[in-house]
Parts: sequence; structure tokens; C-alpha cells
Amino acid sequence: MSLMFPAWRFQLREARLAMADGRWDEAAEMLSSEKLREFLPAKRLSQELAGQLVTRARQRIENGNSQAGWKDLDRAARLGAVETALSDVRQDETRRRLQKAQNLLAQGDAAAARQALERMEHRRLGGVDRRTWQMIAQHLEHSDLRARRGDVTSAIESLEKAQRLLPGDAPENVRLGLQDRSAKLHDAAASIHQLDSQLHAALAASNWTEVLKTAESLLELAPQHSAARQARHRAWQVVGMEVTLPYKPNGLAAKTPWQRTPAAQRLAESTRQLARNGKVDTVINERTPGKRIVAWIDEVGAYMICMGDEIVLGQPAAEGGVDVPILADLSRRHAIVRREREAYVLTPLHKTAIDGRIVTEPTVLRDKSLITLGNGVELRFRKPHALSATAVLEIVSRHRTEPAVDAIVLMSESCILGPQSHSHIRCRDWTGDLVLFRRNDELMCRTQKQIEIEGQTCTGQAAVSGNCRIEGEEFALSLEEL
Repeated sequence: MSLMFPAWRFQLREARLAMADGRWDEAAEMLSSEKLREFLPAKRLSQELAGQLVTRARQRIENGNSQAGWKDLDRAARLGAVETALSDVRQDETRRRLQKAQNLLAQGDAAAARQALERMEHRRLGGVDRRTWQMIAQHLEHSDLRARRGDVTSAIESLEKAQRLLPGDAPENVRLGLQDRSAKLHDAAASIHQLDSQLHAALAASNWTEVLKTAESLLELAPQHSAARQARHRAWQVVGMEVTLPYKPNGLAAKTPWQRTPAAQRLAESTRQLARNGKVDTVINERTPGKRIVAWIDEVGAYMICMGDEIVLGQPAAEGGVDVPILADLSRRHAIVRREREAYVLTPLHKTAIDGRIVTEPTVLRDKSLITLGNGVELRFRKPHALSATAVLEIVSRHRTEPAVDAIVLMSESCILGPQSHSHIRCRDWTGDLVLFRRNDELMCRTQKQIEIEGQTCTGQAAVSGNCRIEGEEFALSLEEL
């Protein structure tokens, strides 16, 4: 007579074998059946696996793979993990993320802090403490926005609201950071008032040189000052530089004086003034490069994608401050390329030529312009796509960048990787396009084919981090944020 075993025992045996082989995700799926866990042996095995998943979740989160870590925690909770074990991981992650957001606030980056706190809210972390810091971040972000427009009085009011919300145990670096910001806002208020008066006087006298100089100084303090932008545009028209108003992606730009840390406060002169008085190489450590990502594309090459609206070209320096470091006999800050919506303006700080003609003033770049820096570094300026403001600097001479790349992409709203001649990054053997684009403060990718991002299958469009691997049937690339 044959011995008959219940079906649940076979399922339990398969789950136990999967656990022994390290196939924990597969075992978790088997044990997720409520009917199976009605039996005591299955319940015990579920709790054992849940404990192992909690341990792995903690390790993954600590190693930066938070998405996989949270999936492990969710599985562990469904399998009946001990609540204290789950709570310990959540509390540790709450402390870590709150500290990260607080450090961002201390550094003057309220927008990034708010985004970090919103991600905590998505994970239901932090409770009342997180909501308090969200309100602080929102007030500081509002303060930044008002200050950038030149409304420093409203900016100070929002800052004071944030200061009043600080809890008693707020980190000292946050308190000191806000105090430092308050002092700089009050200083900026006096400077903006004085420059505003000078600008109106220069406009009334049609002194366009003075208008341009004063507008630039005002925009250093308040990059979205409406009157200064209009005055600068008008002055450029008069002197023959017909360009549109400055492009500011999502309202963001380089840090204004009240956002900078104390070590980066001494820069008060415009680019034009620095080029004339020879101080350009002494302020290198007072500027942080904009966001830059290197796309390492299999069987195509490497491309540096610069996402700021202004990039500095120059020699590599230990202090940083250069967006595109070129290994050549150049100054540390040799030239600046600034996007002005649909146009690009090159400001020479040291010996620079465009199409063989030495330039000493800001000059609008045209498609296929040849830029020569110093005595031999040659870059070809290209705008491949007629409907995109994104441009490309192709390296014509034999000089190398650091890290070594084939070209530099000056990304506006999107960057097209594909086989067509109008693609910003030409991938001749591909049969379709992959598009990187901005959505609010996120970097997204879009393609008509199925792809994998860090092993996760995606169709259509998906968010990508500054450090990830993207693979499709006919291509693969890695993104690395510098």
C-alpha cells in the first residue's frame, strides 16, 4: 500500500529546498500562501525566512540598494516577521535619512532636502519629526525662490518661519547654516537695493555698458530678477548680441550667496570682471560644478552629459570648480559656455578664438563653430537637432578630458541617443532611440522597446539614477554621476 502525503507537505519541502539553495525570493512566494501557513511547520519556516530577509534588507539598504531592501522588508512583513525586527530597521533608516536631509539644509540645498523628505513620506518614515522638517524645507525653498527673484524681504520672512520651526534638538550645523544665510540675505538686500537704483539710472541715461555691467551684478545676487534680465537683454540687442533670456531648468541655477557654505563666499565679482583683473584662477574652489553624468555606451564610447546651464572649460585642478577638465596647457578657468534658452554664449576668460578669430567679449556660438582654447585645444560646437536646445562639444584636437570622453553634451531638456544624424549621441548600429529627459528634478529615460534598469524590466519611460545600468536587446550603457 502506498503512503500518501498531503499537498502542503510537498509545497513545504519545495520551499525548504529553495531556502537552502539561497533562492529566498522564490521561497517567499511559495510560503506566501495563507493556506500553507495554517500549518505549524510552514509557519515556523516562514518566520525563519522572514528573519533572514530582514537581515538582508538591512545590508542592502546600508549598501545603497534601498529599493531591493524595502522589497525584502515587505516580504518579511507578509511572512510574519517579528515586529521589533522590522521596527528597528525602519527606525535606523529614519535616522539616517533625516540626518541626510538635515545636512542638505545646512548646506543650503532646500530643494534636495525636500525631495529626500518626500521619499521618506513615500516609505511612511519619520512621522511627526519628518513632517516638521518638511515644513522647514518648504519655507527655505520658498525663501530661495523669493531671493532669486530679488524679493529679499519675503525671503527673509520665509527664512524666519523656518527658524521658528526648528525643534530643540535640531543639529548645530543646521542652526548655524540658517543664521549664516540670514546674515547674507540682509547683506544682499542692501546690495540689491543699491544696484537696482544704479540700473534705473543707467537705463535713463542709455549708458548700455553700465546697464550690462549693473544687470550682471544684480543677476549674480538674484538670477531671476525680472528687471535685470530685461535690461541685460536690451543692452545685448543694442551692442549686437541678439540672444534670448537665460535658460533656468526648473528654476534652478548655481547657488546664490545666501545658499553657499561660508568657505565659498568671497566671490562677488562677475565673470567679466574676473577676466579683466586676473583673479580668475584664485576663485576655483569657490564654485561647485553642475551635475555631470558620464554615459559609458557599449561599443559606442563615453560621453559627458553636463546638466547645468553654465559650464566652465579649463585645466583639471585638485580644488575642483571645472565642469569640463581638459588635459592641456590652459588656465584653470579658461572659458565659460552659458545656455541662454535657444542660444549658447561663450565668455572667454583667457586666450580663446572662434573660427580662427580671437574673441575677448561674450560671443554667441553658431552651429559648427570651431572653438580654440589657448594654443591648440579645439572643440567643435554642434546643435544636431533643430527642435532641441541641447548642444554638443566635439573634441577635434587630440587632447583628452578627465575622465576621458569622446564628446561633451550640454543637455537642455533632453538628450537623444540613436542612429540618426540628428541624434545628440550617434549610435550607428542601433535601430531605435533612447531619450534621456528631465521631469521636474528627476532624470528619466524613454524608449519604444523593453529595457532593463538595474535588472528591473521597464517599458515606455522610467526614472533613472545618476549611477545605473540600462540594457536593451541591442544596446547597453552605464550612467555614472561625477
